[in-house]
Amino acid sequence: MTIKVKDIPPGGLALELNQKLDLFDTGTASTAFQAAVTIQPTGDGSFHISGRVQADPVLECSRCLKQFLHAVDSRFSLDVSPLSAMDKTPERELTSGELEIEYYQGDELEPLDIIKEQVLISIPMVPVHSPACKGLCPVCGTDLNNGVCGCRREGPEGFGPFSDLKDVFKKKKE
Repeated sequence: MTIKVKDIPPGGLALELNQKLDLFDTGTASTAFQAAVTIQPTGDGSFHISGRVQADPVLECSRCLKQFLHAVDSRFSLDVSPLSAMDKTPERELTSGELEIEYYQGDELEPLDIIKEQVLISIPMVPVHSPACKGLCPVCGTDLNNGVCGCRREGPEGFGPFSDLKDVFKKKKE
């Protein structure tokens, strides 16, 4: 759903969107969302965009690999300017105001890109379906949330591919 910049009235534009996104670029639009977006012109081709997006993307637990729904309810507010308005002076430090502005290229705005960005930044970097998730056994891969597997994970000889490194620092100190 592309919006031509010239078609945005001086009083602004309000959008209600209810559709699906291809959130993780898998080729399938599977993440349903609802969003209310307001696009308000601020002059010189710049806009203030604000709104609220709600979605329930399917994530994979980083500990046990189970899929789960993660509720997103995000309010956002951002300023958008044309790329031509960016100061192109090479080798200079950006001001804090410049870091807060997003830029668009051409004569169109894509609200779905903004909504996708807002959902993605609302997702935790390390998603877990529960803080108490025990994860998978590193030896046999058993889901430790369902029970104990009986693998030996500790002992005097160490455990894992880096267990031989445990004595490296001890030898240097002696």
